[in-house]
Amino acid sequence: MARRGPKPMPTPILRLRQSRRVQNRTEGAGLAQNCPPCPKRFIMKQKNEDGEAVRRVAKSTWDRLTHDLFQGGLFIDKDRELMQMLCDSFGRWVLACDKLDSEGHTIEGSAGSEVKSPWVGIRNDMWAQVCKAAACFGLSPADLAGVRAVQKPSTDEGKARYFKEA
Repeated sequence: MARRGPKPMPTPILRLRQSRRVQNRTEGAGLAQNCPPCPKRFIMKQKNEDGEAVRRVAKSTWDRLTHDLFQGGLFIDKDRELMQMLCDSFGRWVLACDKLDSEGHTIEGSAGSEVKSPWVGIRNDMWAQVCKAAACFGLSPADLAGVRAVQKPSTDEGKARYFKEA
């Protein structure tokens, strides 16, 4: 059996693009709500230095992204876990980059030869997770290319918008 095709485009993105397909969709049930708060694990202090570094970066990323995405209608409470994963993965990516900068990209192996540091693999895995989650919120450059700024509706009604006075 053939596959279904690409996933449907989220309604807020269609609205930003001013697509005709928005008229056929109904409003989501959970859109009239407040912006979800920062998760407790991003607020509570961690027990070790690495955990604390990840927590600080994840909290600042949460604070930086969620307000703007919520105002644009691209982030609601049911997306909270995905945003938490995005922020956490980004924090771990920053930690891996810092470790590679301080310790180097290679370590000494058991036979005295140089081997790739485990932080290289961690950095690459975290970046892949960040890219996947960012695409869900329209944060990647490919998703951003199709989004246009919302234009305010004009006050003209009916035929008046076609027959402007000169």
